[in-house]
Amino acid sequence: RFTILAGLGAAVLFAWPTLAALSTVAGLFEAGRYDEARDALSAGEQGARPGEELLWRSRLAYTPATALSLLESGLEDNKLAPAVRARLALEAADLHAGRGEHREVVQVLTPILNGEATGIPGAVYLRAGLALRALGRLQQAREMLASVRPGDPDFVLARYYLGDIGLEQNDSALALRYFKAAAKATDRAGESRLAAGLWLAHRTAGQEREADELFRRLSAEDPGSLALLEIRRLLQVEADERAARRKTAPADTVVTPLVDTSGRYALQLGAFSDRGLALEFVKRYRDRLPDLRIDKSRDARGQFLYKVRTGNYVNPALARSQAKQLQQKLGIEVIVADLAAGGSSSR
Repeated sequence: RFTILAGLGAAVLFAWPTLAALSTVAGLFEAGRYDEARDALSAGEQGARPGEELLWRSRLAYTPATALSLLESGLEDNKLAPAVRARLALEAADLHAGRGEHREVVQVLTPILNGEATGIPGAVYLRAGLALRALGRLQQAREMLASVRPGDPDFVLARYYLGDIGLEQNDSALALRYFKAAAKATDRAGESRLAAGLWLAHRTAGQEREADELFRRLSAEDPGSLALLEIRRLLQVEADERAARRKTAPADTVVTPLVDTSGRYALQLGAFSDRGLALEFVKRYRDRLPDLRIDKSRDARGQFLYKVRTGNYVNPALARSQAKQLQQKLGIEVIVADLAAGGSSSR
């Protein structure tokens, strides 16, 4: 939902500590001198423990595919210590995540999570939780994220994403609890980065005074923050959508009949991966369909989709009839969305 937490402690591919014996390779790598780091590693004089050399070979590989192949070969070695295997698995998971391969992330981390080893790093739970969320398995994602314990470097980030899931599930009380837990566990700078999520949780819970106070404090103390920019963006989106709904419809307006708002079916006119494009679509047709709305969901790959819909029907036959009429009047494809089936659509 938000993209403002890059400095909050997210797990990254090269964040693991290295042995002193590999300090030369590590130093060259951190300086961006990758060819020299490869030469130093190839010299074979680093005295690395089992798995350490493999770890650095994967980090210095020319392609993600080569890196993954190296890491997978290490994971097949049952003689490696559990802690080393966890490190190899997490780096493989990070590579898969960077390629949008969320199922592979879960697959590579499952043996670590199901093993008997204690002290699994919070980064493993965090990465697994994010992959499960991308796959739409929200309850399992919450369980994974909640497994990151206080004091772990990834605790704050895990609580942030738990709060964000709470917002996605329209549970503002849960979202507020997790955002506040994250803010309590971080410094002032980290708390500022959490502000956009906390602000939205207050708004969703109807706590307008708390949301306004947070906005004023952020404007005064950190006016250039990404969180404040995100809040202002959300306010602008709200204003645009209110304007789209308020605008008076002309004489040729296509008005769908009043139906039970608890209905299972809706008419879908488009689906977009970018919310801005969905909003532009609403603006284009708002004169003829004043009740257009944008519903957010995830596709089979776990990516967000913004679906432009109208109406709400209990009777699927009536929905199909209205879809056909609307398609003829507007000259665009209109399909019937089954809301009870997660928004899947049919003709």
